[in-house]
Amino acid sequence: MRRFSPDLMVLLLLAAGGFLGFLGQPPLFDWDEINFAEAAREMLATGNYLQVQINYQPFWEKPPLFFWMQALSMSWFGVGEYAARFPNAVIGIFTILALYREGSAWRNALFGRLVALFYLATMLPSIYFKTGIIDPTFNFFIFLGLMNIFHYDEQVRLAGENKRKDKAAWIAGVWIGLAVLTKGPVALVVVGLIYGIYKGIWHKMKLPWLGIFSFSIGCFLTIGVWYGVETVIHGSWFITEFISYQFDLFSKDVAGHAQPFYYHPIVFLLGCFPMAAFTFRGMALKGGDDKELLLRRLMIIWFWVVMVLFSIVKTKIIHYSSLLYFPGAFLSADLVYRWIKEGEKPKWDTWLLLGIGAVVWGLAPSLINVATSNLAYLASRLKDPIASAAMTNDVNWSGWEWTIGGVFLLSILFFLLLIYQRKYQRALWLQAVATLVFVNLMFVVVAPKAGEHVQGVPQAFFEKLEGKQIYVLPARYKSYLPYFYSKVAPPANRSSYTNDWLISGDIDKDVYLSVQAHREDEAFRQQFRTFERLYEEGGFVFYVRKKSRPWLGIYP
Repeated sequence: MRRFSPDLMVLLLLAAGGFLGFLGQPPLFDWDEINFAEAAREMLATGNYLQVQINYQPFWEKPPLFFWMQALSMSWFGVGEYAARFPNAVIGIFTILALYREGSAWRNALFGRLVALFYLATMLPSIYFKTGIIDPTFNFFIFLGLMNIFHYDEQVRLAGENKRKDKAAWIAGVWIGLAVLTKGPVALVVVGLIYGIYKGIWHKMKLPWLGIFSFSIGCFLTIGVWYGVETVIHGSWFITEFISYQFDLFSKDVAGHAQPFYYHPIVFLLGCFPMAAFTFRGMALKGGDDKELLLRRLMIIWFWVVMVLFSIVKTKIIHYSSLLYFPGAFLSADLVYRWIKEGEKPKWDTWLLLGIGAVVWGLAPSLINVATSNLAYLASRLKDPIASAAMTNDVNWSGWEWTIGGVFLLSILFFLLLIYQRKYQRALWLQAVATLVFVNLMFVVVAPKAGEHVQGVPQAFFEKLEGKQIYVLPARYKSYLPYFYSKVAPPANRSSYTNDWLISGDIDKDVYLSVQAHREDEAFRQQFRTFERLYEEGGFVFYVRKKSRPWLGIYP
Protein backbone atom coordinates (compact mmCIF):
# COMPACT_ATOMS: atom_id res chain seq x y z
CA MET A 1 0.00 0.00 0.00
CA ARG A 2 1.36 3.41 -0.95
CA ARG A 3 2.10 5.79 1.89
CA PHE A 4 -0.13 8.55 0.49
CA SER A 5 -2.91 7.02 -1.58
CA PRO A 6 -5.69 9.00 -3.27
CA ASP A 7 -8.16 7.35 -0.88
CA LEU A 8 -6.20 8.61 2.09
CA MET A 9 -6.13 12.19 0.80
CA VAL A 10 -9.85 12.25 -0.02
CA LEU A 11 -10.72 10.82 3.39
CA LEU A 12 -8.43 13.39 5.03
CA LEU A 13 -10.18 16.29 3.26
CA LEU A 14 -13.63 14.87 3.96
CA ALA A 15 -12.94 14.32 7.66
CA ALA A 16 -11.26 17.72 8.10
CA GLY A 17 -14.13 19.51 6.38
CA GLY A 18 -16.72 17.60 8.36
CA PHE A 19 -15.17 17.78 11.81
CA LEU A 20 -13.41 21.16 12.02
CA GLY A 21 -16.23 23.41 10.85
CA PHE A 22 -18.70 25.29 13.07
CA LEU A 23 -17.38 23.86 16.36
CA GLY A 24 -18.13 27.12 18.13
CA GLN A 25 -21.73 27.52 16.99
CA PRO A 26 -23.73 25.68 19.68
CA PRO A 27 -23.06 26.35 23.35
CA LEU A 28 -21.29 23.76 25.44
CA PHE A 29 -23.98 21.57 26.96
CA ASP A 30 -24.31 20.63 30.62
CA TRP A 31 -23.05 18.34 32.07
CA ASP A 32 -20.14 16.69 30.33
CA GLU A 33 -19.08 19.27 27.75
CA ILE A 34 -19.07 22.15 30.23
CA ASN A 35 -17.63 19.96 32.98
CA PHE A 36 -14.55 19.05 30.94
CA ALA A 37 -14.07 22.51 29.46
CA GLU A 38 -14.24 24.03 32.92
CA ALA A 39 -11.56 21.65 34.20
CA ALA A 40 -9.29 22.76 31.34
CA ARG A 41 -10.08 26.44 31.95
CA GLU A 42 -9.21 26.11 35.62
CA MET A 43 -5.88 24.53 34.69
CA LEU A 44 -5.05 27.69 32.76
CA ALA A 45 -6.39 29.91 35.54
CA THR A 46 -4.39 28.24 38.32
CA GLY A 47 -1.38 26.79 36.53
CA ASN A 48 -2.10 23.47 38.30
CA TYR A 49 -1.92 20.88 35.52
CA LEU A 50 -1.54 17.80 37.72
CA GLN A 51 -4.70 17.90 39.84
CA VAL A 52 -8.01 18.18 37.98
CA GLN A 53 -10.35 20.74 39.58
CA ILE A 54 -13.91 21.97 39.24
CA ASN A 55 -14.81 25.18 41.07
CA TYR A 56 -11.13 25.05 42.16
CA GLN A 57 -11.75 21.94 44.23
CA PRO A 58 -10.45 18.40 43.51
CA PHE A 59 -12.38 16.55 40.80
CA TRP A 60 -11.93 12.79 41.05
CA GLU A 61 -13.80 11.57 37.99
CA LYS A 62 -11.16 11.80 35.25
CA PRO A 63 -7.38 11.87 34.78
CA PRO A 64 -5.90 14.97 33.14
CA LEU A 65 -4.78 14.08 29.57
CA PHE A 66 -7.88 15.27 27.71
CA PHE A 67 -7.95 18.43 29.82
CA TRP A 68 -4.32 19.07 28.92
CA MET A 69 -5.35 18.87 25.27
CA GLN A 70 -8.25 21.26 25.82
CA ALA A 71 -6.09 23.66 27.83
CA LEU A 72 -3.53 23.73 25.01
CA SER A 73 -6.33 24.40 22.53
CA MET A 74 -7.68 27.21 24.74
CA SER A 75 -4.22 28.76 24.91
CA TRP A 76 -4.32 28.95 21.09
CA PHE A 77 -7.94 29.88 20.38
CA GLY A 78 -9.04 31.43 23.67
CA VAL A 79 -11.46 29.97 26.22
CA GLY A 80 -14.66 29.02 24.44
CA GLU A 81 -16.67 26.43 22.61
CA TYR A 82 -14.38 26.07 19.59
CA ALA A 83 -11.29 25.46 21.67
CA ALA A 84 -13.08 22.94 23.91
CA ARG A 85 -14.15 20.86 20.90
CA PHE A 86 -11.08 21.27 18.70
CA PRO A 87 -9.07 18.33 20.17
CA ASN A 88 -11.79 15.81 19.32
CA ALA A 89 -12.12 17.17 15.79
CA VAL A 90 -8.41 16.57 15.25
CA ILE A 91 -8.69 13.12 16.84
CA GLY A 92 -11.58 12.43 14.46
CA ILE A 93 -9.38 13.12 11.44
CA PHE A 94 -6.67 10.81 12.75
CA THR A 95 -9.28 8.16 13.56
CA ILE A 96 -10.56 8.04 9.98
CA LEU A 97 -7.02 7.84 8.59
CA ALA A 98 -6.10 5.11 11.10
CA LEU A 99 -9.20 3.10 10.20
CA TYR A 100 -8.26 3.23 6.52
CA ARG A 101 -4.64 2.27 7.18
CA GLU A 102 -5.60 -0.60 9.50
CA GLY A 103 -8.27 -1.93 7.15
CA SER A 104 -5.81 -1.80 4.26
CA ALA A 105 -3.09 -3.50 6.30
CA TRP A 106 -5.38 -6.36 7.38
CA ARG A 107 -6.79 -6.95 3.89
CA ASN A 108 -6.48 -4.37 1.07
CA ALA A 109 -7.30 -0.80 0.05
CA LEU A 110 -10.93 -1.60 -0.77
CA PHE A 111 -11.51 -3.00 2.71
CA GLY A 112 -9.76 -0.02 4.31
CA ARG A 113 -11.96 2.33 2.31
CA LEU A 114 -15.12 0.53 3.41
CA VAL A 115 -14.12 0.60 7.08
CA ALA A 116 -13.38 4.33 7.01
CA LEU A 117 -16.54 5.14 5.05
CA PHE A 118 -18.78 3.20 7.43
CA TYR A 119 -17.36 5.21 10.33
CA LEU A 120 -17.77 8.53 8.48
CA ALA A 121 -21.27 7.69 7.29
CA THR A 122 -22.58 6.75 10.75
CA MET A 123 -24.42 9.35 12.78
CA LEU A 124 -23.14 9.13 16.36
CA PRO A 125 -19.41 8.95 15.51
CA SER A 126 -19.72 11.97 13.23
CA ILE A 127 -21.55 13.90 15.95
CA TYR A 128 -19.13 12.95 18.74
CA PHE A 129 -16.08 14.27 16.88
CA LYS A 130 -17.70 17.71 17.04
CA THR A 131 -18.17 17.65 20.81
CA GLY A 132 -16.04 18.33 23.86
CA ILE A 133 -16.55 14.96 25.57
CA ILE A 134 -13.68 12.62 26.41
CA ASP A 135 -14.76 9.42 24.69
CA PRO A 136 -13.62 10.01 21.07
CA THR A 137 -10.05 10.56 22.27
CA PHE A 138 -10.20 7.65 24.70
CA ASN A 139 -11.59 5.36 21.99
CA PHE A 140 -8.85 6.37 19.53
CA PHE A 141 -6.12 5.34 21.96
CA ILE A 142 -7.89 2.04 22.74
CA PHE A 143 -8.23 1.31 19.03
CA LEU A 144 -4.55 1.92 18.30
CA GLY A 145 -3.54 -0.12 21.33
CA LEU A 146 -5.69 -3.12 20.44
CA MET A 147 -4.62 -3.05 16.79
CA ASN A 148 -0.96 -3.15 17.83
CA ILE A 149 -1.69 -5.99 20.26
CA PHE A 150 -3.26 -8.08 17.53
CA HIS A 151 -0.60 -7.24 14.94
CA TYR A 152 1.89 -8.58 17.46
CA ASP A 153 -0.25 -11.61 18.25
CA GLU A 154 -0.63 -12.47 14.56
CA GLN A 155 3.10 -12.29 13.94
CA VAL A 156 3.78 -14.48 16.98
CA ARG A 157 1.33 -17.02 15.58
CA LEU A 158 3.10 -17.02 12.21
CA ALA A 159 6.75 -16.73 13.21
CA GLY A 160 7.02 -17.47 16.92
CA GLU A 161 7.65 -14.98 19.70
CA ASN A 162 11.43 -15.32 19.76
CA LYS A 163 11.65 -14.04 16.18
CA ARG A 164 9.71 -10.86 16.89
CA LYS A 165 11.85 -7.78 16.26
CA ASP A 166 9.38 -4.91 16.01
CA LYS A 167 8.01 -2.84 18.89
CA ALA A 168 4.26 -3.47 18.45
CA ALA A 169 3.71 -4.80 21.99
CA TRP A 170 5.60 -1.93 23.61
CA ILE A 171 3.82 0.63 21.41
CA ALA A 172 0.47 -0.95 22.29
CA GLY A 173 1.32 -0.39 25.95
CA VAL A 174 1.99 3.28 25.28
CA TRP A 175 -1.37 3.73 23.53
CA ILE A 176 -3.27 1.99 26.31
CA GLY A 177 -1.33 4.01 28.87
CA LEU A 178 -2.55 7.16 27.11
CA ALA A 179 -6.09 5.77 27.28
CA VAL A 180 -5.69 5.30 31.04
CA LEU A 181 -4.50 8.91 31.32
CA THR A 182 -7.59 9.96 29.37
CA LYS A 183 -10.37 8.14 31.20
CA GLY A 184 -8.85 6.00 33.90
CA PRO A 185 -8.32 2.28 34.71
CA VAL A 186 -11.39 1.27 32.70
CA ALA A 187 -9.00 1.18 29.71
CA LEU A 188 -7.07 -1.71 31.23
CA VAL A 189 -10.31 -3.51 32.14
CA VAL A 190 -11.67 -3.27 28.59
CA VAL A 191 -8.43 -4.27 26.88
CA GLY A 192 -7.78 -7.09 29.34
CA LEU A 193 -11.24 -8.55 28.84
CA ILE A 194 -11.12 -8.34 25.05
CA TYR A 195 -7.68 -9.88 24.74
CA GLY A 196 -8.17 -12.41 27.54
CA ILE A 197 -11.47 -13.72 26.17
CA TYR A 198 -10.04 -13.84 22.65
CA LYS A 199 -7.05 -15.89 23.77
CA GLY A 200 -9.20 -18.09 25.98
CA ILE A 201 -11.61 -18.99 23.19
CA TRP A 202 -9.30 -19.29 20.23
CA HIS A 203 -5.81 -19.98 21.59
CA LYS A 204 -6.50 -21.83 24.86
CA MET A 205 -4.80 -19.05 26.84
CA LYS A 206 -1.41 -19.58 25.14
CA LEU A 207 -0.09 -16.12 25.99
CA PRO A 208 2.97 -14.35 24.50
CA TRP A 209 4.63 -13.56 27.83
CA LEU A 210 7.50 -11.57 26.34
CA GLY A 211 4.97 -9.37 24.53
CA ILE A 212 2.90 -8.97 27.70
CA PHE A 213 6.03 -7.88 29.55
CA SER A 214 6.88 -5.30 26.84
CA PHE A 215 3.27 -4.09 26.84
CA SER A 216 3.33 -3.66 30.62
CA ILE A 217 6.55 -1.64 30.51
CA GLY A 218 5.19 0.71 27.86
CA CYS A 219 1.85 1.07 29.63
CA PHE A 220 3.11 1.75 33.13
CA LEU A 221 5.87 4.11 32.02
CA THR A 222 3.20 6.14 30.21
CA ILE A 223 0.80 6.05 33.14
CA GLY A 224 3.63 7.22 35.40
CA VAL A 225 3.69 10.54 33.54
CA TRP A 226 0.77 11.54 35.76
CA TYR A 227 0.19 8.92 38.45
CA GLY A 228 3.83 8.78 39.44
CA VAL A 229 4.67 12.47 39.18
CA GLU A 230 1.53 13.52 41.06
CA THR A 231 2.28 11.06 43.87
CA VAL A 232 5.90 12.21 44.17
CA ILE A 233 5.00 15.91 44.27
CA HIS A 234 1.76 15.93 46.26
CA GLY A 235 1.60 12.54 47.95
CA SER A 236 -0.88 9.73 47.33
CA TRP A 237 -4.14 11.30 48.55
CA PHE A 238 -5.33 12.64 45.17
CA ILE A 239 -4.53 9.40 43.30
CA THR A 240 -6.11 7.30 46.08
CA GLU A 241 -9.34 9.29 45.95
CA PHE A 242 -9.33 9.14 42.15
CA ILE A 243 -9.00 5.34 42.06
CA SER A 244 -11.66 4.93 44.75
CA TYR A 245 -14.08 7.01 42.68
CA GLN A 246 -13.44 4.84 39.59
CA PHE A 247 -14.56 1.73 41.49
CA ASP A 248 -17.67 3.55 42.73
CA LEU A 249 -18.50 4.63 39.17
CA PHE A 250 -18.51 1.01 38.02
CA SER A 251 -20.54 -0.40 40.89
CA LYS A 252 -22.91 2.44 41.78
CA ASP A 253 -25.05 5.08 40.10
CA VAL A 254 -22.75 7.85 41.35
CA ALA A 255 -23.30 10.06 38.31
CA GLY A 256 -27.09 9.97 38.37
CA HIS A 257 -27.43 8.14 35.04
CA ALA A 258 -29.02 4.79 35.87
CA GLN A 259 -30.66 3.16 32.84
CA PRO A 260 -32.11 -0.30 32.05
CA PHE A 261 -29.83 -3.17 30.97
CA TYR A 262 -30.96 -2.91 27.32
CA TYR A 263 -30.04 0.80 27.09
CA HIS A 264 -26.85 0.44 25.03
CA PRO A 265 -28.26 -2.06 22.48
CA ILE A 266 -31.01 0.45 21.73
CA VAL A 267 -28.47 3.28 21.45
CA PHE A 268 -26.39 1.29 18.97
CA LEU A 269 -29.32 0.14 16.84
CA LEU A 270 -30.92 3.58 16.58
CA GLY A 271 -27.91 5.86 16.88
CA CYS A 272 -25.49 4.07 14.56
CA PHE A 273 -27.31 4.45 11.27
CA PRO A 274 -26.44 3.02 8.77
CA MET A 275 -23.65 0.92 10.35
CA ALA A 276 -25.93 -1.01 12.72
CA ALA A 277 -27.95 -2.41 9.80
CA PHE A 278 -24.88 -4.35 8.59
CA THR A 279 -22.96 -5.18 11.77
CA PHE A 280 -24.86 -8.25 12.97
CA ARG A 281 -24.90 -9.87 9.53
CA GLY A 282 -21.15 -9.28 9.47
CA MET A 283 -20.81 -11.33 12.63
CA ALA A 284 -22.45 -14.31 10.94
CA LEU A 285 -20.04 -14.50 8.00
CA LYS A 286 -18.20 -17.78 7.49
CA GLY A 287 -14.96 -18.62 5.78
CA GLY A 288 -11.94 -16.56 4.81
CA ASP A 289 -8.24 -17.00 5.27
CA ASP A 290 -6.56 -17.15 8.67
CA LYS A 291 -5.98 -13.41 8.84
CA GLU A 292 -9.58 -12.57 7.94
CA LEU A 293 -10.89 -15.01 10.54
CA LEU A 294 -8.60 -13.56 13.22
CA LEU A 295 -9.84 -10.02 12.53
CA ARG A 296 -13.49 -11.07 12.48
CA ARG A 297 -13.17 -13.02 15.72
CA LEU A 298 -11.41 -10.10 17.37
CA MET A 299 -14.13 -7.66 16.33
CA ILE A 300 -16.96 -9.93 17.45
CA ILE A 301 -15.39 -10.36 20.88
CA TRP A 302 -14.59 -6.62 21.07
CA PHE A 303 -18.21 -5.77 20.26
CA TRP A 304 -19.81 -8.06 22.82
CA VAL A 305 -17.31 -7.33 25.60
CA VAL A 306 -18.07 -3.61 25.32
CA MET A 307 -21.82 -4.16 24.95
CA VAL A 308 -22.09 -6.48 27.96
CA LEU A 309 -19.61 -4.58 30.16
CA PHE A 310 -21.31 -1.22 29.81
CA SER A 311 -24.75 -2.78 30.10
CA ILE A 312 -23.68 -4.19 33.48
CA VAL A 313 -22.15 -0.92 34.68
CA LYS A 314 -24.65 0.95 36.86
CA THR A 315 -23.88 4.36 35.35
CA LYS A 316 -25.11 4.47 31.74
CA ILE A 317 -24.61 7.43 29.42
CA ILE A 318 -25.12 7.34 25.65
CA HIS A 319 -21.43 7.70 24.78
CA TYR A 320 -20.16 5.06 27.22
CA SER A 321 -20.68 2.36 24.56
CA SER A 322 -19.01 4.36 21.77
CA LEU A 323 -16.15 1.82 21.64
CA LEU A 324 -18.68 -0.30 19.73
CA TYR A 325 -18.22 1.90 16.67
CA PHE A 326 -14.84 0.36 15.78
CA PRO A 327 -15.89 -3.30 15.66
CA GLY A 328 -19.16 -2.17 14.11
CA ALA A 329 -17.30 -0.50 11.24
CA PHE A 330 -15.01 -3.49 10.65
CA LEU A 331 -17.81 -6.07 10.77
CA SER A 332 -20.02 -3.98 8.48
CA ALA A 333 -17.16 -3.48 6.03
CA ASP A 334 -16.46 -7.23 6.15
CA LEU A 335 -20.03 -7.94 5.10
CA VAL A 336 -20.14 -5.40 2.27
CA TYR A 337 -16.70 -6.49 1.06
CA ARG A 338 -18.12 -10.02 0.71
CA TRP A 339 -21.18 -8.66 -1.11
CA ILE A 340 -19.01 -6.73 -3.55
CA LYS A 341 -16.80 -9.72 -4.30
CA GLU A 342 -19.65 -12.20 -4.63
CA GLY A 343 -22.42 -9.97 -5.99
CA GLU A 344 -24.73 -10.57 -3.04
CA LYS A 345 -27.62 -8.37 -1.92
CA PRO A 346 -28.95 -7.35 1.53
CA LYS A 347 -31.34 -9.60 3.44
CA TRP A 348 -34.61 -8.56 5.06
CA ASP A 349 -33.13 -7.69 8.46
CA THR A 350 -30.71 -5.22 6.89
CA TRP A 351 -33.56 -3.51 5.09
CA LEU A 352 -35.62 -3.40 8.29
CA LEU A 353 -32.83 -1.68 10.26
CA LEU A 354 -32.09 0.69 7.39
CA GLY A 355 -35.78 1.64 7.30
CA ILE A 356 -35.87 2.31 11.04
CA GLY A 357 -32.74 4.44 10.71
CA ALA A 358 -34.27 6.40 7.85
CA VAL A 359 -37.26 7.24 10.04
CA VAL A 360 -35.14 8.24 13.05
CA TRP A 361 -32.53 10.34 11.23
CA GLY A 362 -34.41 11.43 8.12
CA LEU A 363 -38.12 11.69 8.79
CA ALA A 364 -37.94 12.82 12.45
CA PRO A 365 -35.73 15.91 11.77
CA SER A 366 -38.05 16.75 8.85
CA LEU A 367 -40.84 17.20 11.39
CA ILE A 368 -38.92 19.57 13.66
CA ASN A 369 -41.03 22.61 12.81
CA VAL A 370 -44.19 20.72 13.62
CA ALA A 371 -42.80 20.49 17.15
CA THR A 372 -41.56 24.10 17.28
CA SER A 373 -44.97 25.34 16.18
CA ASN A 374 -46.63 23.57 19.10
CA LEU A 375 -44.21 24.20 21.94
CA ALA A 376 -46.89 25.48 24.31
CA TYR A 377 -48.90 22.28 23.86
CA LEU A 378 -45.81 20.11 24.31
CA ALA A 379 -44.87 22.04 27.45
CA SER A 380 -48.29 21.38 28.94
CA ARG A 381 -47.85 17.64 28.41
CA LEU A 382 -44.44 17.34 30.09
CA LYS A 383 -44.18 16.28 33.71
CA ASP A 384 -40.65 17.66 34.16
CA PRO A 385 -41.06 21.33 35.19
CA ILE A 386 -37.64 22.33 33.85
CA ALA A 387 -38.26 20.70 30.46
CA SER A 388 -41.71 22.30 30.35
CA ALA A 389 -40.27 25.74 31.10
CA ALA A 390 -37.52 25.25 28.49
CA MET A 391 -40.18 24.67 25.85
CA THR A 392 -41.68 28.10 26.51
CA ASN A 393 -38.41 30.05 26.22
CA ASP A 394 -38.55 32.68 23.50
CA VAL A 395 -36.44 31.23 20.69
CA ASN A 396 -36.56 32.44 17.10
CA TRP A 397 -37.40 29.41 14.96
CA SER A 398 -37.62 30.44 11.31
CA GLY A 399 -39.97 27.67 10.25
CA TRP A 400 -37.55 26.39 7.61
CA GLU A 401 -35.37 24.19 9.80
CA TRP A 402 -37.29 21.15 8.52
CA THR A 403 -35.55 21.44 5.15
CA ILE A 404 -32.30 20.12 6.67
CA GLY A 405 -33.99 16.88 7.62
CA GLY A 406 -35.99 16.86 4.38
CA VAL A 407 -32.90 17.03 2.18
CA PHE A 408 -31.17 14.44 4.35
CA LEU A 409 -34.17 12.13 4.03
CA LEU A 410 -33.91 12.42 0.24
CA SER A 411 -30.21 11.55 0.41
CA ILE A 412 -31.06 8.50 2.55
CA LEU A 413 -33.60 7.35 -0.01
CA PHE A 414 -30.99 7.69 -2.75
CA PHE A 415 -28.52 5.79 -0.55
CA LEU A 416 -31.06 2.98 -0.16
CA LEU A 417 -31.60 2.93 -3.93
CA LEU A 418 -27.86 2.53 -4.51
CA ILE A 419 -27.76 -0.29 -1.93
CA TYR A 420 -30.64 -1.97 -3.77
CA GLN A 421 -28.68 -1.64 -7.02
CA ARG A 422 -25.64 -3.17 -5.27
CA LYS A 423 -23.56 -0.05 -5.84
CA TYR A 424 -22.20 -0.29 -2.33
CA GLN A 425 -19.12 1.90 -2.55
CA ARG A 426 -21.01 4.72 -4.26
CA ALA A 427 -23.74 4.44 -1.61
CA LEU A 428 -21.24 4.77 1.26
CA TRP A 429 -19.45 7.74 -0.30
CA LEU A 430 -22.82 9.46 -0.73
CA GLN A 431 -23.92 8.68 2.82
CA ALA A 432 -20.60 9.84 4.31
CA VAL A 433 -20.88 13.22 2.58
CA ALA A 434 -24.60 13.54 3.36
CA THR A 435 -24.10 12.66 7.03
CA LEU A 436 -21.32 15.23 7.49
CA VAL A 437 -23.34 17.94 5.74
CA PHE A 438 -26.41 17.09 7.83
CA VAL A 439 -24.47 17.14 11.12
CA ASN A 440 -22.83 20.47 10.29
CA LEU A 441 -26.11 22.11 9.26
CA MET A 442 -27.71 20.88 12.47
CA PHE A 443 -24.76 22.36 14.39
CA VAL A 444 -25.20 25.73 12.70
CA VAL A 445 -28.98 26.03 12.57
CA VAL A 446 -30.69 23.72 15.09
CA ALA A 447 -28.25 23.02 17.95
CA PRO A 448 -27.80 26.72 18.96
CA LYS A 449 -31.58 27.13 19.17
CA ALA A 450 -31.93 23.91 21.12
CA GLY A 451 -29.25 25.30 23.45
CA GLU A 452 -31.33 28.43 23.96
CA HIS A 453 -34.26 26.30 25.05
CA VAL A 454 -32.26 24.01 27.31
CA GLN A 455 -29.90 26.47 29.01
CA GLY A 456 -30.11 29.81 27.25
CA VAL A 457 -31.53 31.74 30.20
CA PRO A 458 -28.95 30.74 32.86
CA GLN A 459 -26.15 30.96 30.28
CA ALA A 460 -27.07 34.55 29.42
CA PHE A 461 -27.25 35.44 33.12
CA PHE A 462 -23.82 34.09 33.99
CA GLU A 463 -22.15 35.34 30.81
CA LYS A 464 -22.96 38.90 31.95
CA LEU A 465 -20.93 38.26 35.11
CA GLU A 466 -17.74 37.35 33.24
CA GLY A 467 -14.72 39.27 34.48
CA LYS A 468 -16.34 40.32 37.76
CA GLN A 469 -14.94 39.39 41.17
CA ILE A 470 -17.77 37.16 42.35
CA TYR A 471 -18.76 33.73 43.58
CA VAL A 472 -21.43 31.65 41.84
CA LEU A 473 -23.68 29.06 43.39
CA PRO A 474 -26.08 26.67 41.63
CA ALA A 475 -28.49 25.82 44.44
CA ARG A 476 -30.37 22.54 44.76
CA TYR A 477 -29.38 21.29 41.33
CA LYS A 478 -26.15 20.12 39.67
CA SER A 479 -24.66 22.30 36.98
CA TYR A 480 -21.21 23.32 35.75
CA LEU A 481 -22.57 26.12 33.57
CA PRO A 482 -22.29 28.94 36.16
CA TYR A 483 -18.54 28.32 36.59
CA PHE A 484 -17.59 28.15 32.91
CA TYR A 485 -19.76 30.92 31.50
CA SER A 486 -19.01 33.41 34.29
CA LYS A 487 -15.32 32.35 34.17
CA VAL A 488 -14.94 32.78 37.91
CA ALA A 489 -11.41 33.54 39.10
CA PRO A 490 -9.55 31.35 41.61
CA PRO A 491 -10.73 32.32 45.11
CA ALA A 492 -8.34 33.91 47.56
CA ASN A 493 -10.48 32.80 50.51
CA ARG A 494 -10.71 29.03 50.92
CA SER A 495 -13.86 29.48 53.01
CA SER A 496 -15.69 29.91 49.70
CA TYR A 497 -15.45 26.14 49.18
CA THR A 498 -18.24 25.66 51.74
CA ASN A 499 -21.79 26.61 50.85
CA ASP A 500 -22.55 27.63 54.44
CA TRP A 501 -19.97 30.41 54.22
CA LEU A 502 -21.39 31.64 50.89
CA ILE A 503 -24.89 31.61 52.35
CA SER A 504 -24.32 33.15 55.78
CA GLY A 505 -20.61 33.85 56.26
CA ASP A 506 -18.67 37.10 56.17
CA ILE A 507 -18.22 37.04 52.38
CA ASP A 508 -15.56 39.10 50.62
CA LYS A 509 -17.24 39.10 47.16
CA ASP A 510 -20.81 39.13 45.88
CA VAL A 511 -22.46 35.73 45.48
CA TYR A 512 -24.77 35.09 42.52
CA LEU A 513 -27.16 32.18 42.83
CA SER A 514 -29.43 30.30 40.43
CA VAL A 515 -32.15 27.84 41.35
CA GLN A 516 -34.73 25.97 39.33
CA ALA A 517 -38.07 27.69 39.86
CA HIS A 518 -39.93 24.60 41.05
CA ARG A 519 -37.38 24.19 43.88
CA GLU A 520 -37.97 27.70 45.24
CA ASP A 521 -40.17 26.67 48.16
CA GLU A 522 -40.51 27.99 51.70
CA ALA A 523 -37.60 25.88 52.95
CA PHE A 524 -35.41 27.37 50.22
CA ARG A 525 -36.45 30.91 51.13
CA GLN A 526 -35.57 30.29 54.74
CA GLN A 527 -32.20 28.77 53.92
CA PHE A 528 -31.25 31.58 51.51
CA ARG A 529 -32.89 34.48 53.33
CA THR A 530 -29.68 36.51 53.08
CA PHE A 531 -30.07 36.66 49.28
CA GLU A 532 -31.95 39.23 47.23
CA ARG A 533 -34.25 37.88 44.56
CA LEU A 534 -33.45 39.40 41.16
CA TYR A 535 -35.85 37.83 38.65
CA GLU A 536 -37.38 34.62 37.30
CA GLU A 537 -37.14 33.50 33.68
CA GLY A 538 -37.19 30.28 31.70
CA GLY A 539 -37.74 28.03 34.71
CA PHE A 540 -34.87 29.57 36.72
CA VAL A 541 -34.76 32.14 39.50
CA PHE A 542 -31.68 34.30 40.13
CA TYR A 543 -30.46 35.82 43.38
CA VAL A 544 -27.55 37.90 44.63
CA ARG A 545 -25.97 38.31 48.06
CA LYS A 546 -23.97 41.52 48.27
CA LYS A 547 -20.82 41.57 50.38
CA SER A 548 -21.80 45.02 51.66
CA ARG A 549 -25.12 43.62 52.93
CA PRO A 550 -24.28 40.17 54.32
CA TRP A 551 -27.43 39.98 56.49
CA LEU A 552 -30.00 41.46 54.19
CA GLY A 553 -32.77 39.36 55.72
CA ILE A 554 -35.18 39.54 52.79
CA TYR A 555 -37.37 36.82 54.28
CA PRO A 556 -38.46 36.92 57.92
